[in-house]
Amino acid sequence: MKKSCFAFALALLAAFGASAQQYRTSYFMEGSTMRGYLNPALRPDRGYVYIPAAGTVSVNFHSDALTFKTIFWPKGPDGSLVSLLDERVTWHDIEPMLRSMNNVGVDLHTTLLGAGFYTGRDFWTLEIGADAVGGFRLPRSFVEFVKLGSQANAYDMSGLQLGTDALVNVSAGWSRRIGTGLTVGGRVNFKGGVARSSARYDKLNVTLNGEKWAVDAAGTLAMSVNGLEVPTDAEGYVDMENLGEEAFTNIRGLAGFGLTFDFGAEYVWMERFKFSAAVLNLGFMNWDEKHTFVGRSEASYDFAGMRYLLDPDTGRWESAGEGGDFDFGEFAKFREASGRTRTRMYPGFVLGAEYDIFGDNLLGAGALFTHRKNEYYSRTEVSLALTVRPVAWFTASLSYAAGNYKSIGDSFFNSFGFALNFHTGWINFFAGTDFLMFRVNPQFIPVGQKICNVTVGLSVPLGPSPKRAGGC
Repeated sequence: MKKSCFAFALALLAAFGASAQQYRTSYFMEGSTMRGYLNPALRPDRGYVYIPAAGTVSVNFHSDALTFKTIFWPKGPDGSLVSLLDERVTWHDIEPMLRSMNNVGVDLHTTLLGAGFYTGRDFWTLEIGADAVGGFRLPRSFVEFVKLGSQANAYDMSGLQLGTDALVNVSAGWSRRIGTGLTVGGRVNFKGGVARSSARYDKLNVTLNGEKWAVDAAGTLAMSVNGLEVPTDAEGYVDMENLGEEAFTNIRGLAGFGLTFDFGAEYVWMERFKFSAAVLNLGFMNWDEKHTFVGRSEASYDFAGMRYLLDPDTGRWESAGEGGDFDFGEFAKFREASGRTRTRMYPGFVLGAEYDIFGDNLLGAGALFTHRKNEYYSRTEVSLALTVRPVAWFTASLSYAAGNYKSIGDSFFNSFGFALNFHTGWINFFAGTDFLMFRVNPQFIPVGQKICNVTVGLSVPLGPSPKRAGGC
């Protein structure tokens, strides 16, 4: 587990910096199966069956400072990339690109099995999916600490946080058209907790004391896994060196259960105006106490070592100089303690309006307000969209949004999004992003983009379109 916390942060950015999720741009696309995620009253023009494990794949990445080019630098031979911990990358290079607190969040969703079908005015959905959400808060002082080592005598790294949740989700949705203008809908989501881990330091001060570092810490480590086995050493501390190998190899089932509800409605006025609203994620998520470990950090302790570099030939972190090697197991010490087993659920809100410009459903102009939140970030945004439907089996949408990530340093953003949807009689294919990537490297990684996402969906239609009989 050498330099585990920081290595995890680098790995997270490397793996997910190229893609991400959110369904905003699909909201006004009538043929899309994605639009119902933001409002269960919205339904596609046909029933469908998702292609197993490929029905919906989406990832969302957001950061207020850290990007691919912040982490990897062209300092190697022939311009090859090296990590920011390489000695060829100086602190003078890194410091201007960091905030006092650097925040990153990632969430992923995939639909394993799913279907939607009409019964008269009613539309039903059934889905089984997998979700993961995670993030970290990384103080600039922590990056400085692992980069510079003993060049400074004291560091305040309070606020360091790292966590992830993995869930399976079984949902059932229903919507009904009432009269000619109103559609109402709801969805119930049964959540099964596969795993949860979280580490947070409310206080973390590190001071050089002779040849060792004195740590004054107050923090919490929480893990929930069915079959969890937390190794401890002779002094009763969590053995962080073997924690990953020992704790997560014997998963026997679910460690927690939850239940959430989504409600929505859409109203068509004078045939050309559509107004919609939704409330999402009302409910709870509990983790079983017998499958949960909670630890508290010691008030004060010492540790030695903190100089290391990544050997590109072996892929291992090697000690450098006389400072020894940074060992997260020695740096972070936890003893078992009591703690909460409930994950707070945050409701989301959606408001939408669309106007059919020509009255023939060819071109629509829409406005959308969304507010979504979880334990790692909060996003509020207002977007404008133009949606074109030139033929019955194709829809495209272009959106512009402005918003704010309140939980990660009030980071304002604006972006363009684009999505297309082929919904013929034999295939329904969706691809889109809420954050168009204008600058990518040869591996299609958005090197300087702080917020980005990609959503792809693939399904087989069921039955004729109830709205466009005789269409393709």
